[in-house]
Amino acid sequence: MLDLDTLDSEFSRIVKSADGKTSVASQLAIAYDNYAKGGVILGADLSAGGDKSLLESAFTVLDPSSGTPSNMAAKICAYWQGLPKSGIPSHGGIAVVSVVPTFAAVQAAVLAAIMACITTNEVQKPYKKLFGDIETVFKTAVCTITETMPTTPPSPSPFPETLQ
Repeated sequence: MLDLDTLDSEFSRIVKSADGKTSVASQLAIAYDNYAKGGVILGADLSAGGDKSLLESAFTVLDPSSGTPSNMAAKICAYWQGLPKSGIPSHGGIAVVSVVPTFAAVQAAVLAAIMACITTNEVQKPYKKLFGDIETVFKTAVCTITETMPTTPPSPSPFPETLQ
């Protein structure tokens, strides 16, 4: 992952520049997308996937019906669910034939991480805390990477991997 300090600084800069009339959700989505695509899952390509419109929805607070912690958790998990695509084989295979992430399955834990960050106390680097806690949850989600192994005949083999 990219440095959480960098993400915190970028989010702080964007939010500080907001005028209260214009949504900054698209800028926040771009910053988070760049951060997420710096992650590593062996055998997966994180640079090709991820629907930024899900992130925009996650970071929209102008509409009370969508600007909720539950919506944020659901949209961030959906974003991550679509992020990893087939990458370079990392387990001795000749090709990655599938990547099956389980980020959607940790949505309740992501919501719990978000709720734990909501406080009336001042927090230094609040975005670092929030996204660090979410990242910790995502590191528990298993992505099954299936590679075609160079056997005769070639055969698929699954490998469990996690976000690094």
